[in-house]
Amino acid sequence: MSTGPLLRLYHTGMIVNDLDKAMVQMGTALGLLWAPPKEAKTPLLCPGGVRDRHVRFTYSLQGPHFVELLEQIDAAPYLQLTGGRYIHHLGYFTDDLPAAAAALESQGYRRELSGVPEDGKITRASFHYNPEAPGMWIELVSHEIAAEIGGWIADAAAGAGVPFVSPFE
Repeated sequence: MSTGPLLRLYHTGMIVNDLDKAMVQMGTALGLLWAPPKEAKTPLLCPGGVRDRHVRFTYSLQGPHFVELLEQIDAAPYLQLTGGRYIHHLGYFTDDLPAAAAALESQGYRRELSGVPEDGKITRASFHYNPEAPGMWIELVSHEIAAEIGGWIADAAAGAGVPFVSPFE
């Protein structure tokens, strides 16, 4: 067990092009409500020196694990980061993958990857592109995969003596 500072994962931050539009679109698609947006202007130390940052942001009201949306009014500090400024995906599990995928698609989330269809229905998992957060996808995981992942993490946690609370139940 580490003796370093306590760290707890509490949110995933996503850069979006238009905060208000992303709040509506993602809130509807993912069933999220949002805190009133805030705006911040602060200098940040970057690899290229000090750069001003100007950002509008909000957090989902549902959690824990919270979703943070950030609209970069001045993206200069983030553009200095290695690997760019976006995250890859948010993962959700579902008991009905085809229906959940269809619901996202009907709200403009283009399916870009998925398990190979069986009997005309997608299987295992699917990745959907969110046009309001370029470079970020929504991953839908079937309940079968969620059970596999939950069991794998639970076994590893038990082996390490770490309490496990399943996010899949």
